[in-house]
Amino acid sequence: MPKFTIPGKPFGKQRPKFTTRGKFAKAYTPKETIAAEAVVAREARKHFKEPLSGPVEIWVVAKFVPPKSWPKYRKAECLGTYHTQKPDWDNIGKLISDALNGIAYQDDAQVCFAVVQKVWAEVAETVVSVKPTTV
Repeated sequence: MPKFTIPGKPFGKQRPKFTTRGKFAKAYTPKETIAAEAVVAREARKHFKEPLSGPVEIWVVAKFVPPKSWPKYRKAECLGTYHTQKPDWDNIGKLISDALNGIAYQDDAQVCFAVVQKVWAEVAETVVSVKPTTV
């Protein structure tokens, strides 16, 4: 089962932005989302020679570092517990699954089972596992 780590603070997929030039509105993906997907894709390419076929499952563990402004006792209490702040779990999962298109699998429609977990930790990173699955 390929497992890889994306260094840095976990990032959730942002909503599309809109611009109006002339008569029509145009939607575009924010630069931060494109950059975050590129980091995920770069790390994934190291672990996948070719995309998986058939149904796949994804496991994502997003690890967040407590803010520096928190007192030491609060930081110690939160480590290893669930992170209940932004970004939302579904936005993290969407960014990961979209970034893995054509790398870990041919299309994210192949994802039949996904787990996204957000926790407090000492190091900010996102751990991703992708494997073929059966019912």
